Amino acid sequence: MIAAFGRAIWSEWLKRRRSLTTWLVAGSAAFVPAIVFAARFRRIAALPAVYRDPAFWPALWVQMWESMALLMLPLSVMLLVSLITQIEDRSHGWKQLHAAPLPLPAIFLAKLTVVLFLIAQLIAAFVFGIYVAGIGPALVLASVDRPLIAFPLLRFAGRAAAFYVDVSPIVALQYLLALRFRTFLTPLGVGLALWILSIGAIRWPYSFLIPYTYASLDYLIVEYHRPLAVPANPTVIAAGVFFVLTLVAYAVYALRRDKG
Repeated sequence: MIAAFGRAIWSEWLKRRRSLTTWLVAGSAAFVPAIVFAARFRRIAALPAVYRDPAFWPALWVQMWESMALLMLPLSVMLLVSLITQIEDRSHGWKQLHAAPLPLPAIFLAKLTVVLFLIAQLIAAFVFGIYVAGIGPALVLASVDRPLIAFPLLRFAGRAAAFYVDVSPIVALQYLLALRFRTFLTPLGVGLALWILSIGAIRWPYSFLIPYTYASLDYLIVEYHRPLAVPANPTVIAAGVFFVLTLVAYAVYALRRDKG
């Protein structure tokens, strides 16, 4: 089983090269840092004071993740899941895949693993983009010194890991929808509708029931210090919801009669 799982992951990773996932990961990770970096040069005279602030890195982190947690990351996750699952649909490769000597759990988990790894790449690249956007002006402008404090990598890595778990329910639900509806637009349309609903319901006492809210809730509670009614840590809830939705997604996949 382990050897079969390894072969399945490698196969899915190779097939991914024929999709737009690499460009999506790179573009999603660089979009917000590029905008913030360019915006720094609109008020060069104010930059020395900004870079002398001891809270420079935490303030930049909060600024960057506002757009990422609420907008870019959920959208990117939905697109990544759709792109990976649509590889077989575009090439009519489901029958060929199921004819291979691979058990259904290996096929199911291999695609899911590739998606999760791509999202990890996206978040890691985004954290690197925050560092580049922060240190960049100090490297190109003689009047701007480096930040007074070092980049808090361990702290930021922990928060990035939390956001990674926060969006895992989106992965599971979009994966479920993509396996159920073998089209590109239907799962994406449902996901966009639920994501828009989650934004409007963020202050609703039961917003934690919507799998698309956890990154926003985590950001608002931890980074923005907003008191929101959540029965537990959003990341903990997200981990439990991901586990349940993944089991449901596998049941939908394994019990489907027409797997071609």
